[in-house]
Amino acid sequence: MKRAKLSQTGTGKETKDPVNPLEGVWMLPGFGNTGVVETSEGIVLVDVPGYRWVGRMMEMLRKNLKGPVHTIFLTHGHLDHALTLDTVFEEAAEKGFPGPRVIAQRNLVKRFNRYRLLAGYHDHINRIQFAVPSGVPAFPLPGRYPDVTFDQSISLSVGGLDFHAYYAPGETDDGLWVWVPEKRTVFAGDLIVVGMPNVGNPFKVQRFALDWAEGLESIAAKEPEVLIPGHGPVTQGKEKIRDQLLTISKSLRYLHEEVVQRLNAGMWYEDILHEVDLPEDLKKSEHLAPIYGCPKFVVHGILRQYTGWYDGNPSNLFPPKKKDIQREILTLAGKEAILKKASELKEKGQTAMALQFVDMALTGENTEDEKKQLHRLKGELLGIMGDQEPSYIARNIFYNGHNEEMRLAGEEK
Repeated sequence: MKRAKLSQTGTGKETKDPVNPLEGVWMLPGFGNTGVVETSEGIVLVDVPGYRWVGRMMEMLRKNLKGPVHTIFLTHGHLDHALTLDTVFEEAAEKGFPGPRVIAQRNLVKRFNRYRLLAGYHDHINRIQFAVPSGVPAFPLPGRYPDVTFDQSISLSVGGLDFHAYYAPGETDDGLWVWVPEKRTVFAGDLIVVGMPNVGNPFKVQRFALDWAEGLESIAAKEPEVLIPGHGPVTQGKEKIRDQLLTISKSLRYLHEEVVQRLNAGMWYEDILHEVDLPEDLKKSEHLAPIYGCPKFVVHGILRQYTGWYDGNPSNLFPPKKKDIQREILTLAGKEAILKKASELKEKGQTAMALQFVDMALTGENTEDEKKQLHRLKGELLGIMGDQEPSYIARNIFYNGHNEEMRLAGEEK
């Protein structure tokens, strides 16, 4: 089977060229975007992109603006928004400019410290999530920390323009958004990420659906005319921005309410997960395409926020390993019957169920040729799952698994 292609940017809507929606305001696209405001005292940046994009960002900046970078707001501490500060400081030193001040919400410092504690883990999971090839760093550690931190909000003036930053946990617990009233412009960070909010990322720590909705509603209350997102294109026009913000907020509130109602009715995690989904009208919204996050991830995130790991079945409180259970079932049913069922399910298009039977067969006593056959079948099934999956994160998980299974089958090096 042809090697499944891993996706490194995900949305398919990335803007390549700088966007100048109004005088003195820019978006420099990358993974993620950098917001720019020109003032008489110098340049204000909102975020710095990932390592593979920062050089290009600086080139775009200097093709359009010449002054020093005065201030940098970090909307949150993710690697595609906050870890390339040194590049900006190095340029300042080369040009004889004073170094910019860096402003962040206070939880960003704890985040950076946690990244150092779990560096190996984050390298491993980001290599899968972002399809980072071997030999390329998947998780460079933070170098420079912010100079100024705040709790709920901070306001300052630079070159005659007022900047207001507001705490808004959503994708992270250190999130903020920046409002420049004289420009009627908001820099939303990852409160806007192209499509469904990335609540419930399967690799990452807790994210906050209801807080995310409230943050979007707070932005809408400012009635901005330009919205520069953490990822994706600029949105212009008061009504268009309002529709975008409140449609996304509505979806998060809907899923949150549906999960909470079921929890209060005594339902358990698995049943809620398989029952709750967005209504069709919201599913069809261009603002909620499952490009990066998806509704099922959001439901996972809400459940994880409010529940523990007990699933309601006492049999699962101290269970044996799943592989041991599968092996016992295999002993009763027989490998041939299990494989036959897996093939039947594959033909019927029940790929996820077929994978469970293949995993069961892999726990048994198999010859080397049988192992390769099973790994090949699992790889094919994972490739099918990836091909059908619109969510960038889920797709990369399936494709990464496909590639590993085909390697074990002797078909990939």
